[in-house]
Amino acid sequence: MFEPIYGVNSTSSNRLIYGNNNHVGIITLWTMARDVAEKVDKSKYSVIGQFFSAERGLDIMVRNLLANPQITNLVITGIDFSRSGKVLKDFFEKGFYKGETEITGKSVWRIQSEHPGYIELDIPEEVLNELRESINVAWVTNIKDFDPSKLQVPPRKRQKRVFIKKEEEIENRYVAEDTGFVLRGRTIAEVWLKILDTILKFGEDTKTHYEADQRELLNLISVITDEDPNNLFMPEWLPFEKSHFMQYIPQITTGVVVPGTSYTYGSRMRSWFGTDQVKGAVEKLARELNSRAVVINLWDSTKDLTAGGSPCVNHVWLRIRGNKLYMTVTIRSNDMFESYPDNCFGLRALQELIRKDLSDRLKEEIKLGPLIINSQSAHIYRDCWERAREIVNKYIHRYVAGQNNASLNPDPRGNFVISITDSEIIVDHLSTGSELIGRYRGKTASELIDKISKVNIISVIGHAMDIGLELARAEVAMKLGIEYVQENPLDLTQIQNPINQKSQSEKRPGIYIETRTRTRDKDDGETYVTF
Repeated sequence: MFEPIYGVNSTSSNRLIYGNNNHVGIITLWTMARDVAEKVDKSKYSVIGQFFSAERGLDIMVRNLLANPQITNLVITGIDFSRSGKVLKDFFEKGFYKGETEITGKSVWRIQSEHPGYIELDIPEEVLNELRESINVAWVTNIKDFDPSKLQVPPRKRQKRVFIKKEEEIENRYVAEDTGFVLRGRTIAEVWLKILDTILKFGEDTKTHYEADQRELLNLISVITDEDPNNLFMPEWLPFEKSHFMQYIPQITTGVVVPGTSYTYGSRMRSWFGTDQVKGAVEKLARELNSRAVVINLWDSTKDLTAGGSPCVNHVWLRIRGNKLYMTVTIRSNDMFESYPDNCFGLRALQELIRKDLSDRLKEEIKLGPLIINSQSAHIYRDCWERAREIVNKYIHRYVAGQNNASLNPDPRGNFVISITDSEIIVDHLSTGSELIGRYRGKTASELIDKISKVNIISVIGHAMDIGLELARAEVAMKLGIEYVQENPLDLTQIQNPINQKSQSEKRPGIYIETRTRTRDKDDGETYVTF
């Protein structure tokens, strides 16, 4: 009898199907084990199990095989969706070497395969080779034709060895998309904290043309919605004092050139190309309020592709929509620890200057919209990592608390009101102004989650999690026949016992509460939920 040593105290061991042949294990990969078991007589195998991932599952399989030396043949069959079967076969045929995992760089035995597969180093090399020489592997396409009598006998026998997998001390590591991150906040300081946190977690360590290394994200879009340019929020934990920022702002808002420098961002916009582009942008907007062609350019292609010292801020785009002035800025290379706050305060001040000038020309009030910045290379230099981490740890929970909490950080895509009838769940989609803009119906939480996720009408992670929880609660209330009030706990005292009120034949599908008595030292009633 096959006796797994890994997962014996969890449901993972219950996924195995046992037969009567002591020598053969069948690996079904992504095909359901029970579907294969229905096609194979129990006399042909000892155990049948699935094998989804060679990165995690191979180590577990190896430990179980080492503890069951009676297994001399492995038969691989089924759909090899993740190439786990290929890696398993490569392990026995090609071997392994000492290497590292793909993401965390942890030292492991890596399989000699074009696809990743790992085994922990606590299993010695000689033991793994003994295992490889004492098991033959066969790939069977049609399991109905499988004949165990045709399996070869391996050249070596092995003794039982038990290697209990140690519980790992896990240091949180993070993985993310390659490019395209969006962070939002009311103030520059709030967004800056989010940026530092995101780069420290998800950034890739890369080289630069300087001596310093950096941790970098590609195309990080930051959106500042409510920074008051006339009362800038400059807390003490920013990288510089308020006086520094106030001295820097004119380098963006005016054409002044700082002594010892060849240009400023302001001079690039105001005079570098022989014209004042800021003035021209305001004049164009005054003539064509709906124009999408109001661009201020700082990149000089005749010089900046060949000479050093090219500007990091490259492109400013202005757009009026809904009587608001939106400013979108492209920064090719952005030091997010020291330079980003400088850039933002100066750009926000420039946005306000343009807004005020345009309002004066139009003789009507144009409102200040968000400042949007696309930092194409958003990076923190290595010598700032520790300081950035200290600032994030100390202040992010104070100033960015509840960034994914729908009540503290409203979802701009709207809110949801959930109610139930006797047979369905109803979800009303409301705009941020509480207008009804959509309605979704379903009989289960999963059905509604599928419908809502497909139309992409939730943008805040915490909001999505909250809606999932509420839909599950609504489904339980509907099936139990009790009152459901959104965001309130279910009152389980309303539950009637349908087993005591209806015969088994009268019960409708759903959730029922049973009370059973089990004898321990004394009788005690226990409640079970039956589906």
